[in-house]
Amino acid sequence: MEIARNLTLIAHFIGLAMVIGPFLLHMRSKGGYPFNWVLSGTVVQLVTGLLLVGIAEMRLADDPDIALDHIKIAVKSGVALIAFVAALLGFLRQRKGTFTNERKLMPFFHTAGGLAIVDVFVAVLWPGLVMG
Repeated sequence: MEIARNLTLIAHFIGLAMVIGPFLLHMRSKGGYPFNWVLSGTVVQLVTGLLLVGIAEMRLADDPDIALDHIKIAVKSGVALIAFVAALLGFLRQRKGTFTNERKLMPFFHTAGGLAIVDVFVAVLWPGLVMG
């Protein structure tokens, strides 16, 4: 079980890098946003995040005094879902090519990247376990 958790956690970090890396690199750009990377990263983040929750629930199933903080999981999932939607909308509009000025895609790009950073803060600063 530990190997599955570690491999899933590695994939989760790779998904995070796929979102935050291009965001930091192109944050001040006026066009050419790499939505394909950001969209793929948000999908990886959502899928591996849910897998990590499932693995954590299985690991804690034997101890009734410790539980996951489901409010934290809901907040992180909600933030990640909004980042995914922003990346998807930006990707679809960029692919459609109806914008003469790609700068109009900037809010979608900044929303997805900024929320990924917010998710990192929530993950690190909010404890993930609740003692019963």
